Amino acid sequence: MTASGETSAHLRPGESPSQRQSLLRRRRRCLLISSVVILLLIALILILYFTLFRFHDPSTEVISVRVDGVSPRVTFPVISINLNISLALKILVHNRNPASFTHAPGTAFLFYRGIQVGEAQVAQGRIPAKGSEVLSCELTLEADKVAGDLTTLLGDVANGEVGLDSSTRIPGRVKFLGLFKHHAVTLSECHVVIGFPDIKVKSQECTHKTKL
Repeated sequence: MTASGETSAHLRPGESPSQRQSLLRRRRRCLLISSVVILLLIALILILYFTLFRFHDPSTEVISVRVDGVSPRVTFPVISINLNISLALKILVHNRNPASFTHAPGTAFLFYRGIQVGEAQVAQGRIPAKGSEVLSCELTLEADKVAGDLTTLLGDVANGEVGLDSSTRIPGRVKFLGLFKHHAVTLSECHVVIGFPDIKVKSQECTHKTKL
């Protein structure tokens, strides 16, 4: 059967072959235009994704470390150690993205000579696009966790300084246009040297990084 025969077989009542051919051409043209528009939209979204909406790591910075407390006191005959030392950290988190950065509750840890001696939570929150937020966290040295290393601690105090390490982890995500999600974890680590007997920060060294 010829092509015209196939076309005629699908003609509607009162429809001529030329009208049928014209209708088919219009349908093909619409399909082609629709395909081109879809491809252009996909290309536009990809361009925006890799340029305007490109993900930038949130940056963190420890802007303040304050120490509160009293010198260790040892009581006899029952040996016990009385410590009241806390590190108050202020962490600046800057969101460089054109979308908000929503972070879950974070966790901060305090270490003495590699031993975890304190833990605290960092409140959850939402940092607006191109905005910043200062997060506060207070880490208290738990005396019972230092008791096993009491001699070393007292030796450090006698030498006039005690070194502590803090590690803060804040997980979160950035969501663009309700479609693209990027998860990130900001990390801040500090080594703080506390002077005795004045109980003040003598020095601090902090590093910051982000994990995707």
